[in-house]
Amino acid sequence: MPLYKNVLEPSGRMGQIWTLATIYDSAVIEYGSMGHMLYAQKWMSQTGLIKFGELISTHLSEKDIALGITRRLEECVEEVVKLGRAKAIFLIPSSVPEMIGTDLESIGEELSATYPGLPIISFKAGNFKASREQGMEEAYEKLVRYLSEKDDEGIDTLKKDFFNVFGISCDWSRFQADTAEICRMMRNGFNMEPAAILGSSCSMDQISQMTKAKITLVIRKEGLKAAKLLYKQNGIPYLYLAPYGFDGTLQWIKELETLLGKNAEQSFLIKEQEEAAHAKHICQLYTRLHKERANIWIRGEDELAKGISTFATDEIGFTFAEGGIHMSDGVELRDNPGAFSIEIRRSILSQSINPYELPFMGFRGALNLCGLWHQYITDREFQ
Repeated sequence: MPLYKNVLEPSGRMGQIWTLATIYDSAVIEYGSMGHMLYAQKWMSQTGLIKFGELISTHLSEKDIALGITRRLEECVEEVVKLGRAKAIFLIPSSVPEMIGTDLESIGEELSATYPGLPIISFKAGNFKASREQGMEEAYEKLVRYLSEKDDEGIDTLKKDFFNVFGISCDWSRFQADTAEICRMMRNGFNMEPAAILGSSCSMDQISQMTKAKITLVIRKEGLKAAKLLYKQNGIPYLYLAPYGFDGTLQWIKELETLLGKNAEQSFLIKEQEEAAHAKHICQLYTRLHKERANIWIRGEDELAKGISTFATDEIGFTFAEGGIHMSDGVELRDNPGAFSIEIRRSILSQSINPYELPFMGFRGALNLCGLWHQYITDREFQ
């Protein structure tokens, strides 16, 4: 089949852009051809984010490639500094500089010396050999390594405790809604507020305050290396667990209680569990009554797919099989539709304009999923 009929897997470069571009007062500069960043700009504009960082490409000429000239990159950084909008500059490579052996890390060090006080960080996993996961992992790790401050100024830790979130990313459909649900549960359950949320909308000031957090919530494995580094440097514990489903979210809260050394607010938990019990009972009832229809198929091996799959099969009673509810990205759902399709990952077909959609994580995410699944089963019942 011709290449244009297939959708390529995102490379390390896209994983880095998805992570770095969500820092809205930063500039991501790619040393590469112009078209690459135009695609990234379009992707970010369709995520539903109101603000994200500047995405810039230096462009390359034949002479630059043949002679290894990097002046365009240096001039680009100079222009960004003059504008004064970016509080950090991230340098990422593209395929051509990688092939000709451009030492982007050394260039970044020289530029850092030229502009002291302005973080200029270079990245390696921007080539086609690196996967999106490797790109995201490097981005998280370097943000912690180079941007976490160790002073006690900024956040007033006497009034409230704070938490970090690593791993929420715009390649998952409801990433903003999931972020909001995590913050809601932390606020109502533990009276805690977010410090740094890496992978969703975030500022440089928030990132610099990540060392004030009492805990780091790791949602996907790409943020685990960064959380371990933060623990090693600052003693901040981390929890690597994605809260999917009712039982999964309760387990997440119990783990937090252990790590934080305090119990969650009981009135909050009681209310959430009362709402959950009703929705869970109704959904379980229909999957038992209509076993022949209660099939669900979810593509993927990441925390998103595993979390929703476990919730659907272990808690609600679905059978994992094709033909019923299909949950994947838009391209896969187009090519392999089920009787009922739910987009859980973003694709080139996605265009989000509402940052306040219902989540998939947490208590309200579980309620939302139950509602969608119940809609499918009851619609089938009356056909």
